[in-house]
Order: sequence, then structure tokens, then C-alpha cells
Amino acid sequence: MYKFKTAIYCRISHDDLNQQSESIDNQKLIIESYINEHKNEFELVNTYIDDGISGMTYDRAAFTEMMSDINMGKINAIIVKDLSRIGREQIETLNLIKKEFVVKNIRFIAITDNFDSFDSGKSDGLSTSFKLLLNDYYCADISKKVRSAQSAKMKKGDFIGSYAPYGYNKSTENKNRLVIDEYASQIVRRIFNMYLSGAGKLTIAKTLNNEGILNPTMYKREVQKLNYVNSNKLTKTIYWTYSTIHKILSNPVYTGSMVQHKTEIKAYNIHKKIQVPKDDWYVFENAHQPIIDNETFNIVQNMLETKRVHIETAENLSKYTGLLFCKECGKAMNKFLSKPKKDGSRYITFKCSTYSKLGKQNCTIHSIKELELDEILIKEINKIMKQALDSETCEYIKTNSLKEKENKQKNTINNLNEKLDLCYNKRKTMLKYLSENIINTEDFKEFDTENKKEIETIKKQISNTEEQIKNKENKYNDYNIWLENILKHKEITEINRELLFNLVDRIYVSERGSEKMVEVGVRFKYFKDKYKHSIV
Repeated sequence: MYKFKTAIYCRISHDDLNQQSESIDNQKLIIESYINEHKNEFELVNTYIDDGISGMTYDRAAFTEMMSDINMGKINAIIVKDLSRIGREQIETLNLIKKEFVVKNIRFIAITDNFDSFDSGKSDGLSTSFKLLLNDYYCADISKKVRSAQSAKMKKGDFIGSYAPYGYNKSTENKNRLVIDEYASQIVRRIFNMYLSGAGKLTIAKTLNNEGILNPTMYKREVQKLNYVNSNKLTKTIYWTYSTIHKILSNPVYTGSMVQHKTEIKAYNIHKKIQVPKDDWYVFENAHQPIIDNETFNIVQNMLETKRVHIETAENLSKYTGLLFCKECGKAMNKFLSKPKKDGSRYITFKCSTYSKLGKQNCTIHSIKELELDEILIKEINKIMKQALDSETCEYIKTNSLKEKENKQKNTINNLNEKLDLCYNKRKTMLKYLSENIINTEDFKEFDTENKKEIETIKKQISNTEEQIKNKENKYNDYNIWLENILKHKEITEINRELLFNLVDRIYVSERGSEKMVEVGVRFKYFKDKYKHSIV
């Protein structure tokens, strides 16, 4: 009799840790019992466990391994305790079941939800959608509570990060407090002293590398025994780099200050972080023992700013600075000047900065000459200018202009002002009821407290929307400048920095295939969805 090659998948998040019913052991017991009851149908091939991993993301080690084994034909059946083990995000989970399991003829069973993709009598699509919707609501609620708790901690100077900054440890008595790491703090002081003495950031990095001093990532992993992955998701980054030194030199945490809430995630299922205005940062001084005194830190910041300005105004500044990036790792492409030829001439080449600093194990070279890049940009910009002049494109611009969005926001403000007036009128009515003894003082106070909260919320929404309108107006003006630049040129023959910054949003370079063909993508301002890339 045919048996399905079966995988057990178990997942538990940090939110589930206090729930015995959701423990890994309990999940395995339920699934193994099910397999034993149906031993004529299933042959257990492997068990995949993601321990302490949120269901809001599908970037999980065991889950990724399982999907790979499915694609290689090792598995054709998956059994979980319930649907939420696969994921708590409704739409993505439904799509996964439909596109990855059903389409590939993978049998998928969620035991406690009575779901079996091969049994239409058991599997109720509506019921499944409802279950997933409940999971979605659960995630949203948990996320809201977590963000609220974290915000409260940040406001009082508590550290909420998963890992302490290099130079510090989390206190064993209070994980929200930082204490000095005696060894790493010495390295931090040395970095500041070296910079004050005139050593550049790259020189400092090379010195530490030559001495075999572990960089922050490796120190956390090998000495502190932490399962740490740096911001670039590189677990084996073993070298000190220019950017690592810069981050340490510019981090106010070393003065004893806690600066948090610089970024935020707007919703649990939208993982992209957005920048928070500086006025909304949570700044708490004297939160922990400093490694660097304020005077030293301020001197270093002035030095960093001075050198930044010097670099940006230097004659060797590339016209592509701030616009050219590696598509694979997302880092900037670095400028390199070739060795002089016999006639004394030299040419400029751009290479991936990750490859240049960390080697081929982390990214590929993506090498492209500036002259080649100029030719591509000339061709693409001339193409976009020609397209901008045709009636279809002009209509596209008209119907998708920023002005329309601005009008919608002005309508939003009008609606908010109406709500504000309603709050004020309600208060007048309640004051009248109070004077006529229709309601008592306690009732009025309760109402007034909530009403004031609502008024403050509405006022803040109005202020935020007005700021958005202001930003949209600036963008609209920028858009008009962009269009003017497009229309004033019939054809360009050379590339300059002003032209690039007026027309181009981003240029990315990638490398593909064994022949190492270089692909250059051009993303134009206000035309991001229409005109993208060319190949060399």
C-alpha cells in the first residue's frame, strides 16, 4: 500500500512559551499519535522544529529546510498540530497552502482544525479562512500589546534590544539595564582614542584586524555565546570594517544615554521599518554607566561631520554617489581608480562594497566601468524623455499626480475637523446635563476624560496630516522640476550629477549567470512602475 512521505512540522513562538498546550513536545505527541493511528497512510521521513520563532514571518530555518526538501521530492505530506503553526498571517498562509501545497500535490493536514487538503469532506474552505482570520487578529492584538509595553519601557530609559551594544552586557539582575563589559569597553575607548589621535576609520579597522581582535559580531557569538546575526544578516562576518568603526564612533549609547524609537514598524505584518522624526525619539540621559565622556564624544562628532563635508565636496566625488547600489546585498557600489596606463590615463570602475570589504563569500564583484554606466544612462534617459513627451505618458502623469493625493488628505482634515467640532459640542451638551442634574459629577468626569483623549488624538491626526500635505507639496514641486528637466532636453549626450539627481531615483547593479553578465537597473523618479532596466 502506498504511503505518503511525511514531515512533522512544529513551531513555538516566545508568546506561546507559557502555554503548555503549544509546547514542542505536546505538538509532537499529538502529531505522532495521529501518524500511528494512520500508519498505513504515512511514513515519517523527518521532523522540522522552529523553536522560539514568530508565526508572523516565514523566514524560519526549519521551515525553509522543509520547503527545500519538498521541492527536491523528499516529502509529499506535511502534518501540523493546527493551522497557526504554519503561520499567523492570514493571506500569506492561505496562499502558501494553495500555491505551494495544493498545486504541488502536497498533502497538508492540520489535526486540531480538522483540515486535510486531500479530503474535501473534512476540509472546509470557509472554516479554514475563519481560523486564519482569527490567527491574524491574534497576531495584531499581540503585536499591539508588545509595542505598547516596549514603548512604555523606552520612555523610562529601559533598554529593549535583543542584544546589548558592543561594550556592554545586559544586567543579570535587570535585562532592561546595560552594564559595562570590561574587555569590550576597552576596545571602544581605544577606537575613540585612535580616532582623536588622527587615525582614520579604515586604518582603525585594519589595525584591529591585524591584531586579531574579534569584531562585535564574532565577539558576541564566540565569547558571549549569543546566537547573534548582524544587521546585514551575515553570521560569519569576521572583520572590522569602516562602517563598524563609524557606528561605534557615532553611537551616543557610549555616553550613558539611551536613544530609542528612531524607527518603528507600523503594523505586525508590515516588516519594513520607517524612520521616526527626531522630535519623537525617546532620549534618556544617564541611563547607564558611560564608557566615553560627553566632551570626548562631542569632539568626535565634530570631527566626523567635518570629514564628511570634506569628502562630499572633494573633486573626486563620483556623480553616481548616493544613487548606485548592489542589487544583491543592497550596499553602495564603491568607486575605484585604475592604475595609470602608459599614456598616463586612468579610468573609474565601480565594485560592490560588500565584496570589496568582506570578500567573495559574502557577495560578487559586480564590476562595471563608469564609461559603460554613462552609456547605459544616456540611452535610458533619452528613452524616458521621449516617452514623457507622448500623450499616453502625459496622461499617466496627470492621473497619478501627487496633487490628487494632496486633495484627499485635505478632505481628511475636513472630516477630522468635523469630528473635533462634534467632541466640543458633546461636551457642551454634557455640561448642560450636569447643570440640570441629569447626570452626576462622576459621570461627567468619566465622559470628560475620554472626550479629552479623543480630542488630543484628533488634533494629533490633523497635525500629522497637515505635515503630510506639506511634504506632498514639496514632492509635487520636485515633480514639476523633474518634468521640466525632462521636457527641456531633446536629447542628452553626457551625464552629470545634477541631471542624475533631478531625474533618477536609484541605479542598481547585479551579476548573473556563469558568464558573469552584468545587469544594470535604472529606477526613475515618478516612473518607478513603468521604466526599469537595461542589460550589458
